[in-house]
Amino acid sequence: MLLFLFGGFPKFQIMISIKQAAFVLGATIFLPSCGDSPDAAQLASNTRAGESTAQGFYNRGSASEKAGKYGRAMKDFKAITVKYPLSPVAADAAYRYAKLLERDGEPLEAFETYDAVLTKYPASPHYAEAMKRQETIAHQAAQGHIKNSFVGIKSRIDVKKTTEMLGKVRDNAPRAASAERAQFTIGEVLQSRGSGIKGDAQAISAFRQLTRDYPDSKYAPEAQYRIGSILLSQAKAGNQDTANLDRAKQAFDDVLIRYPNSKRAADAKREIAKLSSGDIQRSYDIAEFYRKKGQTASALFYYSEAVRKSKPGPLRSRAQAWINKLSAQ
Repeated sequence: MLLFLFGGFPKFQIMISIKQAAFVLGATIFLPSCGDSPDAAQLASNTRAGESTAQGFYNRGSASEKAGKYGRAMKDFKAITVKYPLSPVAADAAYRYAKLLERDGEPLEAFETYDAVLTKYPASPHYAEAMKRQETIAHQAAQGHIKNSFVGIKSRIDVKKTTEMLGKVRDNAPRAASAERAQFTIGEVLQSRGSGIKGDAQAISAFRQLTRDYPDSKYAPEAQYRIGSILLSQAKAGNQDTANLDRAKQAFDDVLIRYPNSKRAADAKREIAKLSSGDIQRSYDIAEFYRKKGQTASALFYYSEAVRKSKPGPLRSRAQAWINKLSAQ
């Protein structure tokens, strides 16, 4: 049949024409099979049906909210977020559900729903407002304004949950001012409500993260000062090893070096002066200890340290007197 059609043509032209004809024939057979795929048609049908159902929930929820039937509206909006999270109305439904949760006195659940808006629907027109509401709830928890209720007993949100919430606020907008504030508040919560030495260490770590990640933040000078204050508090509580006091002094030094014009600079300077005075007294006390034990060389060393570090005054005079006396023996 094909040879008859191409009679009179050179052999190589006939072969090319045969291949072209075969391609056209194959394409004619193949294309309808793709367009008429039962699976594709079923998928499109299910998608349209799901969107239609989600829209129905949304319309009913909107009408219920407008009529003041908030419980009914919450159920419909929640149904969309759970069953039809990819529908065109899902982002708006999630946001409105979160708002109604707040209205219903469920701020923690609202916080998580706002977080879903931020993570799942970043293109939502409600993104900025969801971020603002999430930040507000997290700081309310940190301030103790939000309570847990168990068997009728209300209590503050625990430290772990509070710092996790603040961490989400920070991570959802790491370059925004809200991130700096959240990180500082994490340190505050750990400092004021943390457990003992472990809580202090976690607070110091949080404040250090702030000064490292946001060195130009308005919270950074205070965070740096807090590090020194925590170390100093530990020393006053009995952990008065030289290394701990040296770390406190270094933290205050960093306030003066990094933030010389901050409100905390003067406070840091006063703390450094107190620590230096304490160093002199400790040197004198150690010298006294060694003198009474008869270890003259060690006593002379620490008396000399007290004289070297101190300004003219009674303590310096006593130390010098012992140096003269012990050296003459």
